[in-house]
Amino acid sequence: MIYGRAGQPVTIVRVATLSHVQILEGRKPDKQDRSAVRNGSYVVVLDGDEERLYHQAYLLADGGSQEIAQAIEGLG
Repeated sequence: MIYGRAGQPVTIVRVATLSHVQILEGRKPDKQDRSAVRNGSYVVVLDGDEERLYHQAYLLADGGSQEIAQAIEGLG
């Protein structure tokens, strides 16, 4: 199981692009956003019925970072 910052279960649904920053955060991407997207560090998660932008560093998982990496690899 993968969890968000508040300990709520989330599902990783896709690797984020710069357009997700605008769509999900309502702001223009900055230098840190561009770096995170370039590194593949941003993901879009489903939190309940809402999509959210998350940096992988803020996700937790029962199986640790390996579980998070496997979920991302399983996206396609």
